[in-house]
Amino acid sequence: MGKKNSATDMHERILESALEVFSDKGYSAATIRDISNRAGCNTVTIFRHFEDKMTLFLQVVERYHEFKFDAEDLNLKLSYLNLHGDFRIMADYIFDLMYQNIHILRIFINDGHDVGPISKYLWFVPEDLKTFVSGYLEAMYPDKLQATDISTITEMFLCYIIRTCLRTNVHDGIEETSRQIAKEAREIMAPGVDMVVNMIMMLVRKE
Repeated sequence: MGKKNSATDMHERILESALEVFSDKGYSAATIRDISNRAGCNTVTIFRHFEDKMTLFLQVVERYHEFKFDAEDLNLKLSYLNLHGDFRIMADYIFDLMYQNIHILRIFINDGHDVGPISKYLWFVPEDLKTFVSGYLEAMYPDKLQATDISTITEMFLCYIIRTCLRTNVHDGIEETSRQIAKEAREIMAPGVDMVVNMIMMLVRKE
């Protein structure tokens, strides 16, 4: 039983290390030695678990591609009365979610269009987040915002958050967002949130 658990632990450690290395360097520049150094094993151990680098890469994507979003949890945090306050809450919440998925996002951005087999997994802005933000705006301003305006605002808002994630990511591995990174992100995002809220209010008043 001990040997089986040890092999399983090593398999998981290799996958996690490969996720970080592929995210940091990209598929082409990453080497099996880079991954073995990160995992704390030798290259032979990696080849015992995975046939070659591409097999490892595809299994990394298979393991980490899924984006999980608890819409109900975020919904409970919103007032549906204070647009600015709610958008600040959404920005912070979504930043934390995206930062937890930053490694796979970077892999999709760097290698998504060059490695055919992973194309079915690609996401740059998760659809669940688009649906949530659009639904919030529809609930707040029924009949006051055009569908095209809601779509544009949603894309702008989410892309700004994702860009902030990419700017603040320092490739320190898979971990919780540190307080310093979270504080920096909130400061960076604040003007963007203000701009989006002002744009929404201009559109609402126009109606």
